[in-house]
Amino acid sequence: MRRRIEAVAGLAVGLAVVTMPLLPLETMHGKDRSPLIVAHRGDSTNAPENTAAAIRAAVAAGADLIEFDTRETKDGDLLLFHDGDLRRYTGQKTPFEALGFQEARQLDVGSWFDEKKTFASERPPTLEEAIRFCLDGGKIPLIERKTGSAAAHLKAIRDLKAEDRVIVQAFDWKFLAEFRALAPEIPIGALGSKEIDAARVESLRALKPDWVGWNHEFLDPAGIATFHGLGAKVAVWTVNDLARIRQFSAWGVDAIITDRPGEARLAVASGQKD
Repeated sequence: MRRRIEAVAGLAVGLAVVTMPLLPLETMHGKDRSPLIVAHRGDSTNAPENTAAAIRAAVAAGADLIEFDTRETKDGDLLLFHDGDLRRYTGQKTPFEALGFQEARQLDVGSWFDEKKTFASERPPTLEEAIRFCLDGGKIPLIERKTGSAAAHLKAIRDLKAEDRVIVQAFDWKFLAEFRALAPEIPIGALGSKEIDAARVESLRALKPDWVGWNHEFLDPAGIATFHGLGAKVAVWTVNDLARIRQFSAWGVDAIITDRPGEARLAVASGQKD
């Protein structure tokens, strides 16, 4: 895979990564702690998702972790992009993975966000750039793999010597098993979106993820207790209603993934009403 560290959205890259230890997972939540606030695709309420601008906004909002999505180009580079195709950005059904690096890098991923096209200069960051932006802002990158190999993701992390400062999560639990075999020292998060049944629990027991992220529609106190019983920290996604955020905080989740990180923190800390 070719490695390219370039400037994106007017931000300089190539700076030394800030040395900061990953917040130990075992201390993420306790009786006297509020849940961590995770900015979903960056602060995607105030900037276009999966961009440098969204990461900057998440840093400013005080998020603890910044989640973003990775996809692989046809020539093997990892860029931030959520959707499977380009319809939201270009009107075309072209799969993202059909693009080469240079073509993908030129995508305008910001103009759709507002009528003034405030973010028209935004282009998809590389995985390396996104990790740097988070760490330079003192935040933990929560890398959600959409496509791309375990080896490619690990190389980007190791090139930056960021093994102890990231979490890698995915809906593909086979990918997570492959990643763990390559890098047992890096925390992994298993994502789920359906009923918490016995088969899924047994799969998680075998995988032993450090972090379980579950769809809020299927997560309740019993499910939280089940995942805690597996020795995992529990994140809930994607919760934007402030009353619901307070509810999950009261139920004892360790992290709340939200498009509204600044407001979510205030809601948890002060009981702020909508």
